[in-house]
Amino acid sequence: MNMLETSKRTLLSAVYMAVALGIAAPAHADPDAGEYRIGMISDDSGPIASAGQSYHQGADIAVAEINSKGLAGEGVTLALDIKDSGSDAARAVQAMTQFGSDRGILATTCCILSAIAAAVSPIAMSNEVPLVIYGATRASLPQEPYVTSVVALPGPQEVAMSERLAAELKPQKVAYFLSGDNDIFKARAMAMKEVIEKSGAATVAEISTLSADTDFTGPATQGIATDPDLIVVMTTQQPTVGIITALRQRGYEGTIVTSEVLSPPAIFKKSGETITGIPFALSFQPGVSDSEAAVAFIDAYKAQYNALPDVYAAQGYMAIQFIAQGLKTLSGKPTRQDLAKAMWGTSDIAVNPYGGQPMESGQARTPNTLIVNWTKDGEVKLWEKP
Repeated sequence: MNMLETSKRTLLSAVYMAVALGIAAPAHADPDAGEYRIGMISDDSGPIASAGQSYHQGADIAVAEINSKGLAGEGVTLALDIKDSGSDAARAVQAMTQFGSDRGILATTCCILSAIAAAVSPIAMSNEVPLVIYGATRASLPQEPYVTSVVALPGPQEVAMSERLAAELKPQKVAYFLSGDNDIFKARAMAMKEVIEKSGAATVAEISTLSADTDFTGPATQGIATDPDLIVVMTTQQPTVGIITALRQRGYEGTIVTSEVLSPPAIFKKSGETITGIPFALSFQPGVSDSEAAVAFIDAYKAQYNALPDVYAAQGYMAIQFIAQGLKTLSGKPTRQDLAKAMWGTSDIAVNPYGGQPMESGQARTPNTLIVNWTKDGEVKLWEKP
């Protein structure tokens, strides 16, 4: 046997031994053990704090699960570093600037409002720190490879809901309440309008309101005066509840349809029967979502907070699971750059409460559409034609 053959056999033996011991395949390699910090810009205070706290609490549940189950790698734990923006763009920019310059921060997550997400994204890009958007819904937000979004764009869900409502209810006259200072909600309303008008329904009113409005007596009276058999309310949370309340108080008994802003249990606790029976579309809802991951998330959330999670908590949860999944694919000491590339290349978030969450070019895609409503008993059920 010559020296070359001996060397080949020695090399092959080493390879076989490595495979047998499970140390050769990069897929099985974990990042270095240790704690990794994730910077979270929260909305725990301010005008949308009720939603902001849900996102934060969902993220906390994810961290606890990831750390207890080793989902980010053997001996790897995550810790959240929280900076509350109060939905103020200047504070969010300051927080992202601080996270970007802190080399101990491996990744960040942020933003309910699209305008704030757009403001902090360039900072993430310039500092080469991964930013996972957990709430904002503007389609153009992801930027390769550092800015990604776990928020499935809402349009397809509302289009599906509009198609079903048009087919089953066959409305003839429809009034729309729009958000005059929120282009995202206005675009969502226009997508619904296009579908409903194609079914033959006439638009009898388009009534614009502002996010800071509190008195909806005039708009409600104006809408009812057009005698619609369907009213679409597509505004942010506070005016949505106010508009629906004003419509019901003034005797409107027709069908009202809205968005996932009605989904938080706190909204039902505040509004009660006023919002019962009103359909809205989303991808996750306790009482309806029944996948193994959904049930585990719901149980963990209830145990920690003595309350049911809403869709916002689910998105906060998934943002951190997404980061952990990307981290798990790396070996050795992880860098921001490697983590960003791993996350951008992800085609599916494995741990999610939706029963599946596809990703494409850094953007979550619509996993499924649940059309639901609150009942008088405070439960959420799949919507059925009255």
